[in-house]
Amino acid sequence: MKSEFKRWERIDGVIYDMTPPPSSQHQAIVESLYGEFYTYLKGKQCKAYPAPFGVWLDDANDIYVEPDITIVCDHSKIHTKGCIGVPDLVVEDLSPSTALKDKRVKLKLYRLSGVLEYWIVDPFNQIMEVYRLSENVFTEPQVYGKDETVTVGIFEDLEINLYDIFE
Repeated sequence: MKSEFKRWERIDGVIYDMTPPPSSQHQAIVESLYGEFYTYLKGKQCKAYPAPFGVWLDDANDIYVEPDITIVCDHSKIHTKGCIGVPDLVVEDLSPSTALKDKRVKLKLYRLSGVLEYWIVDPFNQIMEVYRLSENVFTEPQVYGKDETVTVGIFEDLEINLYDIFE
């Protein structure tokens, strides 16, 4: 495969290959979650963007990631190439090839960058970990099972039933 068709992320100078492409189960979960956000945000200031959607977290453009879902409430951060700056909420759906990076490297990256809310979806165990930023520190994650409902921290009136996401 030609290198220009590969997807990658750059974090702290390290290039992470994002191949192989995600599974159909992964995409179905992302599509369901994105649909919930899209419907809720229609006509509101914040917008949801599904992958592939580039996010440059620093001014030097050294840190580039492609979260599965990115929520941005500040329109000045949206450019033709994606988001330049820190998004408000990020969702990562674990894949075998990205799970460690998502739970270790990206968790730290998003915390230090100031992402207000970080969701890690585990499709294999049908759970979701929700990290919320409080005083520049992610709080202990709230862990939700497939039969529970998540209240979105940055949108207190939005609840997502995980049964609908994992079905």
